[in-house]
Amino acid sequence: MEDSWHQLQPKTGFLVRLADRLTDQSWQTLTQLYQPIIGPSATGLFSALFWLPQRETYKRHAILLAELGLDLAHLYAARLRLEATGLLTTRFKTEGDLSSFVYELHAPLTPQDFFKDDLLSVQLLGVVGEDLYQSLVTANTVVARSSDDEQNITKNFLDVFHVDGDELREIPAVVSSNRQNLASTRRAPDLSPDKVQFDFKLLGELLERSFVDTRAVSKYRQLLLTEHATYGLDEPTMARYIGEATDLATNIFNPEQFKRIVAQAFGYQYRSEATVGTPADSVANASSATASTATGVSSAEQALLKVASTTAPVKFLQGIKQNTGGFVTDGEQRIVRDLVSRQLFPASVLNLMIYHVLVDEDKPTLNKNLLDTIANDWSKSKVKTPELAIQKIKERQQAMTKPRRSRRQQPTVKETLPDWAKKPSGAAQAPTTAKLTDAQQKQLQQRIARLEARSKGKED
Repeated sequence: MEDSWHQLQPKTGFLVRLADRLTDQSWQTLTQLYQPIIGPSATGLFSALFWLPQRETYKRHAILLAELGLDLAHLYAARLRLEATGLLTTRFKTEGDLSSFVYELHAPLTPQDFFKDDLLSVQLLGVVGEDLYQSLVTANTVVARSSDDEQNITKNFLDVFHVDGDELREIPAVVSSNRQNLASTRRAPDLSPDKVQFDFKLLGELLERSFVDTRAVSKYRQLLLTEHATYGLDEPTMARYIGEATDLATNIFNPEQFKRIVAQAFGYQYRSEATVGTPADSVANASSATASTATGVSSAEQALLKVASTTAPVKFLQGIKQNTGGFVTDGEQRIVRDLVSRQLFPASVLNLMIYHVLVDEDKPTLNKNLLDTIANDWSKSKVKTPELAIQKIKERQQAMTKPRRSRRQQPTVKETLPDWAKKPSGAAQAPTTAKLTDAQQKQLQQRIARLEARSKGKED
């Protein structure tokens, strides 16, 4: 199921299952390594699901909302972060008229596996910076130490235990059957080549022109895919960074140096002069074209779609900022990186989301809450193409431009009297004086005369 946001309600039921055993090391890894990436809300959700009493019995989401102090939107966003980092598997099922979720918790990767994973390690580096990243590596990994004067005399398994060779040649059925049911312990986010569009053939040609040994880089294919998905690097930029991280004298590619170069270019110490000209010019042309949309020019939207479909999100953001005279803030870098890592939308849709906030709504910077609201709306509506994104932008603009009626703007309602009030009936229709006798009429006139005299200050 691509999106389950519309099924999530406070009354919707859920149960929790454990896929792995969690140790003290698991909780330390979750806090030190995962939390900077997923945030405290997602960490709190993981903990709440794990420590939930009788977690394998159905409960309502209202319990989680009350315990964590979150609304549905933030609970859903926290759940997505757990899913994206491999800590949670979410399943949805319907039985009759009742719908429910099954949340399966996975133990965090060991620190060694975490730092070996390109996607997680690069994301952590972008969040905490190089100094703290190196400190976390030192604190969470054990370096094997040995000396030349030390002799390893450790016995292996067969030196200590006797194993029948026939049992090894024919593994018992109970061992084989249970082994097949064991799930893989690797749960890093899936970033396989068939799910990420990147032209490695073009990259190879660019590297050959720059005299870089492509064979030395080919084994880091997963790392390159990770950088492309996280930062939106195109092939020429990727080739340039690879060249800077390769020792041309030895043709040795340094992956750690490559990560640092990318982080410095797009991380907190971003320099606006790193990319000048093309992104800003392209976005400027799209801005002028979009401004003419109100006149009904059909090519205006096509111009914007073309730029959004051919520009990486970070460069697209840079282009808008350069066009308006602004600069990319550290917070905006984190927001764009988070949007890319969620893998909910293609780059073209993310670009239109950024464009809508900064240009259409004339916001000086990207606002995370506003982008999360738009992202949730588009995810619920299954916006997967830039054309659908354009349509959603139009709908949002139309909704925002509808004037809200105030009390002054309310139309004047003319109330009409009912017939019984317009036409007096029966006795009320005749004048009152018609019922008075002559003496009574004379007495009434005298009273009126006295009242008039008093009003003029005269005594009767």
